[in-house]
Amino acid sequence: MKILVTTFLLLVFTACSTTYPAVTQYRLTVQEAQKGALQSNCKEHSLKVSQAFVKSSLVSKEMKYTLGAYQEGRFNRSEWAEDLNRALSDTIVSSLEDSALFQNVTSYKSLSGSDYTLETRVSDFTQHFSDDQKSSVVKVDMTFTLIDNKTGMAVSSKHIVKEMPTKSPDAKSGVEALNQVLNEVLHTMHIWIAGTCQ
Repeated sequence: MKILVTTFLLLVFTACSTTYPAVTQYRLTVQEAQKGALQSNCKEHSLKVSQAFVKSSLVSKEMKYTLGAYQEGRFNRSEWAEDLNRALSDTIVSSLEDSALFQNVTSYKSLSGSDYTLETRVSDFTQHFSDDQKSSVVKVDMTFTLIDNKTGMAVSSKHIVKEMPTKSPDAKSGVEALNQVLNEVLHTMHIWIAGTCQ
């Protein structure tokens, strides 16, 4: 009887101690913009950055990818550290604060008023694998719209699409490339906004 109980307890503890592979979390990190690098009339105004509008497949921590022309999947052992739409919105706020293009930059969470609102639509922010999965590229497709809050009218809009091959076809290299491309997209957005306020 003792042998049966001991065997049973051993099986229970063995089953409970099964280890699962760890999930690696990744963050968006972009270079700090140079303050005063761009001259514009925006410095007299305030800006509120609305939460990024992303397609439904990107509204989570899941790290998605595409395979070939039609298949979509997600990495099992990799994910974003926070919801992608929130991470992108916070990154846009930080980059505009660093640029010092505006007198004041607030996020969508703020209750304060502002002269302008920046809306962002994200159509793509994923890693794309070839059919044979031996290579991949990342693609960032974002549209920015600057709205005058006094009139409620769009002042200007900018559509930016950038791609970059990854060093290797894996999640880590994909995140590194996405961060680099996002940095380029934000720099292009800064130049557009500076020109819009002139």
